Amino acid sequence: MFSLSGGINLKSDPLACSPVRRLPSCAELQAQAAVFRKRLSSYWRDLAQLLSLGATHLSQLLVPLAFERMGNHASDQQLHGWIKDVERVKNMLRTKLTGCVQDMQSASKQVEHYEVEEDKDGPGHLILRRPLLSKRLLRYHPWSLSSDDDFSALCKERQPEASQIFSLADELYAFYRVYWYNAADYIDTFYEDDFKIVDEEWQLEDRSHATLSVGTDCVQLLVNALDHPTCPLEDLPLEAVKQREQCREQLWDDVVQRSPHIPVTSYLAYTQRVNVNLCLLAWMAVNSYGICQDVPFSMMQSVHDARCYFDSPGDQSCLQSSTTDAICSVSRAILLLKCRDFSSFKASDNCTLFHYRFQQVPVRYANSSRILDQKLTEETLNYKNSLTNATLKYKDFKIDSLKPLEISFVLVNIIFRFSTAGVYLYLPQLRNLPGKIFLSFQITCITQILCSEVVYRMAGVPDLPTAVLIDSALTLLSCIWLNSFCYHMYACVRHLRLPDQLLPAEVRQLFCREVLCVFIPWSIVCVAAVALEKTSKHYLIHSRIVVLAGISVSVGFNFICLGLVGYMYLRNRCSMRQLEIVDNKKFATKKQCLFMSVKAIILSGTGIIIRIGFHQAQGIAQLVYYMHLVTMVQGPVLFVCFVCNGTTLPLLKNRILLWWNPTNIPAGLELCSAAERNLARRNNEQSPFSESSL
Repeated sequence: MFSLSGGINLKSDPLACSPVRRLPSCAELQAQAAVFRKRLSSYWRDLAQLLSLGATHLSQLLVPLAFERMGNHASDQQLHGWIKDVERVKNMLRTKLTGCVQDMQSASKQVEHYEVEEDKDGPGHLILRRPLLSKRLLRYHPWSLSSDDDFSALCKERQPEASQIFSLADELYAFYRVYWYNAADYIDTFYEDDFKIVDEEWQLEDRSHATLSVGTDCVQLLVNALDHPTCPLEDLPLEAVKQREQCREQLWDDVVQRSPHIPVTSYLAYTQRVNVNLCLLAWMAVNSYGICQDVPFSMMQSVHDARCYFDSPGDQSCLQSSTTDAICSVSRAILLLKCRDFSSFKASDNCTLFHYRFQQVPVRYANSSRILDQKLTEETLNYKNSLTNATLKYKDFKIDSLKPLEISFVLVNIIFRFSTAGVYLYLPQLRNLPGKIFLSFQITCITQILCSEVVYRMAGVPDLPTAVLIDSALTLLSCIWLNSFCYHMYACVRHLRLPDQLLPAEVRQLFCREVLCVFIPWSIVCVAAVALEKTSKHYLIHSRIVVLAGISVSVGFNFICLGLVGYMYLRNRCSMRQLEIVDNKKFATKKQCLFMSVKAIILSGTGIIIRIGFHQAQGIAQLVYYMHLVTMVQGPVLFVCFVCNGTTLPLLKNRILLWWNPTNIPAGLELCSAAERNLARRNNEQSPFSESSL
């Protein structure tokens, strides 16, 4: 089987220069190199043709060998199903062998391009320069189908003899793989002593820690396939097949974009994109349960496509794979050659293992073969378990249907936000300028919750990218409303002009101006973000950066305003002490200090930054979901801090009591003339409500 065609003996080739002979001239070396390449190319062509025929006949042997080994005596109906299952395993075997044949044919074509040159350090000797796409890539092919371990238990219920069928397919593939590798490696023994072999290296650093941003739909599909694998003997629904093909195209589109990290501005954005380790994503796509099992494993083609992807990022026309199969091809090359922390390839051990299995060995070697087999199996299982655990952390990126716990939190949040907005609409004392700005903030937050948590999550409209844009835009708008509120808080303290001292006409005029000041910057940021995202997918990262920068600047402005208010308070307090003005009244009680601290945190937008930062870290999906639930508590907190205080709550209580007993006038609300009420208000040092508003 392994004799050279045409009776060629490479050991007697004139290229094997003897030190006692006359050193050949340059022309003689070139002639000898041409003869060597011709003979080597002829050998590889014959070998590729031989192994191609072997792969065709080997896959056809699976059905009769399985029938002979298992001695099936089932009925005609059961036999029909049994043959159908064996045919499916045969298709899996043929797919694997097709990749081997493609690589052998590619290797035979590459032999013609081997460069042979004189060794300058050793006159009379030659250097054989092998390109990257050469025979040495063949050793990266797996030594078994891995179907026996992966699918036997899954298919046991459907086919009781599944384990034996898969085991036979594994043995046939390993038999072919061992002798194919030996045949390909046989030629090296003829020139490894006479040539200095120099292999081309792929100049690309280790990619074990590289990350990129991909769609969570595809990642969820990969995780589900690993977490809930299906038996390959079963017919996949046509929808599932199309979904896998679409996922391969979408993943390749995401990989081509090369976005390492897309900012996340909301929980919806977290469910849309995810930052995944490149090597882990490659393993998720090409593992036994992944989406690439129907794509032949051609190592030559994979390395060619990967070099095209990394060396020619702007020109994808050099790809040999189709758009649907490119992610599978490139992932295999990246995983095997450029993922040091993810590689478990050990050629020598694997070769020794299967070499023992398919040859007659003395009895004394039987135990060593069994021990080696057990050792490699344990290493392989540990390797698979580590990758599986790393993958399953991406489970449950989004909740397709609102769970009872989430429904409860969302309803509570909406009820309390509507209650807070209703109180500010109902009480006349709260209709001043800060009250109207705070009411606008509440309406914006209510709209955001209804759009993202109710309309999209329950009705599924609009599409996810549009829902993310709306959610991010409303988050930015709520931050800008807080900017306006904090600025007027600073202006009131700076100019010593309380909100109740403004006339209604002046309040309306100032509020209209504030609305204009709020919507101008908000519109600019939103238009820029939408234009970038809708122009091209490559600008998605720039769109998110624009929104995130707008939110960060807005929160920073709030910190400045609140910091100035605190500075003015401390400066006035220091001035009072220098004037030796003594007052027995305390600034505030502990309860009031706590309320003011919580209000300052809410008004500064710190909670928004914490939420975005937590989503940005993108840890375990379950923890992000818990963080999402915590944000739903903001509605009750706002109601307690801005309604259930010492000034607003008594006013609300008195107004409600007047509904039940209109004749019972609380203290301070007695009927009197307008002149008397104005005189009493002027005599007061400061309105209690004015104090609470600041």
